[in-house]
Amino acid sequence: MKKTVAERRGWLLAGAGGAAAIAVVLALFRAPKVRAPEAVLPKSATSVGLARIDESGNALLKEEATLRDPTPLFLPSRWSASENALPADARRELGSAFAGYAPILKYAEAELKLDFPPAVDVPQRPADAFAADRPGRPLAGFGEMDRAVAPLPARNAFVEVVAEGDGQVAIAQALSEAKPPGEATWQPLEFLVAIDPSGVVRPPVLTESSRVAAVDQYFQDFLTQTLHIGERLAPGFYRVSIGP
Repeated sequence: MKKTVAERRGWLLAGAGGAAAIAVVLALFRAPKVRAPEAVLPKSATSVGLARIDESGNALLKEEATLRDPTPLFLPSRWSASENALPADARRELGSAFAGYAPILKYAEAELKLDFPPAVDVPQRPADAFAADRPGRPLAGFGEMDRAVAPLPARNAFVEVVAEGDGQVAIAQALSEAKPPGEATWQPLEFLVAIDPSGVVRPPVLTESSRVAAVDQYFQDFLTQTLHIGERLAPGFYRVSIGP
């Protein structure tokens, strides 16, 4: 008996829970509300009229038309261009872009003075044009003084004798008594001389010519016969250089 009552109580609780769940689900579904049709109000009648917006018309209408003008601002208008605009193919005169600005003259025509550089003479020959731009002597006179310059002693030739062993200069003197033959210009020449206790072993050997055969022969004899190089030097080998 007790078991039967408990089973009934369980079924009652389950049925109550199911009914509550069904009620919650049904509450989610609602019927749509039907709105009453709105009353359509009659519109007021509108009228269209014409009015002049030029200088003789209504100023208020002219200002309103200006504010509501749909013309793009980048197009020419009375606010951005002259009313008497020229055609696109017409050329404007020079200076017309600054016609609205009054000229400001700093100098009068009588006071205008232009400083031009001095005239330059055109050279007669093309080669003279290179000398025209040649700079002068801007530092002439700086550090200069008048000094007496002694003239160099007159000489016909100069001889220098150097020992081959140690490179010491044995003789260096001017040959004022030398008189080379001919008028031709000659170059410095060199000889190799061997000396023993008895004097010059053999005639000086020419190692560098003066380009004049008569001059070479003259100084070869001059060393032994006039300068007496064998008696003035100790035994050894010497390089003899002779120049103008």
